[in-house]
Amino acid sequence: MQPAVVHHRNAAAAAVAAALAVSFIAIATPLPGQSRANITADVRPFVSVDAPVVALTHVRLIDGTGAAPLEDQTVVIDGPRIAAVGSSGRVTIPAGARILDLTGHTVIPGLVGLHEHTYFGGVKRITQMSTSGPLLYLAFGVTTAMSAGSMLPYQELAMQRAVDAGRIPGPRFLITGPYLDGGDTRSVNARALASPDEARRVIDYWGAEGASWVKVQGRISRAMLAEVIRAAHARHMKVTGHLCSVTFAEAAALGIDALQHGFITASDYVPGKQPDVCPPENMHIQSEVDVGSAPVQASIRALARRGTPVVSTLAVYETFSPQRFHLDSAALTMLDPDVRREVESNHANLEQGGLIVTPALLSKMMRWERAFVAAGGLLGAGSDPWGTGFLPGYGNVRNFEMLREAGFSPAQAIQILTFNGARILGLDKETGAVTPGRQADLVVVRGDPAANAKDLYNITTVFRAGVGYDSAKLRGAARGLVGVR
Repeated sequence: MQPAVVHHRNAAAAAVAAALAVSFIAIATPLPGQSRANITADVRPFVSVDAPVVALTHVRLIDGTGAAPLEDQTVVIDGPRIAAVGSSGRVTIPAGARILDLTGHTVIPGLVGLHEHTYFGGVKRITQMSTSGPLLYLAFGVTTAMSAGSMLPYQELAMQRAVDAGRIPGPRFLITGPYLDGGDTRSVNARALASPDEARRVIDYWGAEGASWVKVQGRISRAMLAEVIRAAHARHMKVTGHLCSVTFAEAAALGIDALQHGFITASDYVPGKQPDVCPPENMHIQSEVDVGSAPVQASIRALARRGTPVVSTLAVYETFSPQRFHLDSAALTMLDPDVRREVESNHANLEQGGLIVTPALLSKMMRWERAFVAAGGLLGAGSDPWGTGFLPGYGNVRNFEMLREAGFSPAQAIQILTFNGARILGLDKETGAVTPGRQADLVVVRGDPAANAKDLYNITTVFRAGVGYDSAKLRGAARGLVGVR
């Protein structure tokens, strides 16, 4: 987010089932040459589970496929992969495995975040969260994170390399590089693109630097967006955007790979919308739109038919709702004391800001997303951490509560946060579900989030590629660092 200047269900479930081909008890075929990542001295203090073979027994399982939760399950991890999943009485645990009795706990796949930031903005200073960001994302179960625009792209790429090298624990990061916008952009943080040649040069450069996605902003034209998509796809990169001048329908027709934020940014519904112009009333006019009307429902079905994914960010927009949003006391302890005071001041003066999201508008955003999924649309989610006190990790878990409030079942909400995200990133054969053969990216939760959504905050252990990290130690290491490093 930038500051406001200012399936059919059965068909979708069948598609997931076919893709996964999961049996009640399944054993993975060993993958030759697979081994766990080396645990360096830098990350060793955060590791709580380190064994070649691990059995998580007597767990409640929400596997990410959309299937209903299963009780008393066992998940066997062999190296970096899931080796077996099934009823605790029927899965054979290999000799010598480390056995963890997790009665009273729930296991879900690692979260896949699709609108993440590793800078902290919305306050006087923009600072890179190269230390606190990776720690908090992993602490709250995010094992794969796509950044959706960077203020400090070189620092973000350096952070990605540090995580990959084992110098700091964190999720697998996919980087988008700097924001891209049209030549008349009003953003001081975006790279303005004046010509097709410039778009190609910029994308080639950042692709060579290590970016795998591109993020466009709201004043780009259809012609320039087409050039960006063409150039990115030529480099096997993907494009996402926080749109305004281009409608969702137009961007989908051009081949964009993911649409950020959903209903509130869709200028499709602004009366008299002019081509390639960002209406100043966008993100406000949606309050007056009837989501249940025939034209809006038709637009949702058309978007779903085209197959363009949408990224839900309900929770961050809640932070612009004075009637609903309350600062999280636990999250506030992660802030540098000076930054905390500024965040608290911003919150106290929220109604003086440029964007207010009423409960009624938030409800329409939820209804739009529910209709999109019911029409067969692919919905993922991201946190979009922001200077309102909305932080990495905390925001991803809050999204689960918001999706439940929107009317999604616990299994659906987990699927949106995990397997759907992996599908959007093209990583669904590798991660996103608790099934044999996939990477052991898993989250252990004390309690039952299917019965009480707030239990998802009670994360004890996060496995990334078979290594278990202590959530409490990760959070402790991040305490007081957001806003400084």
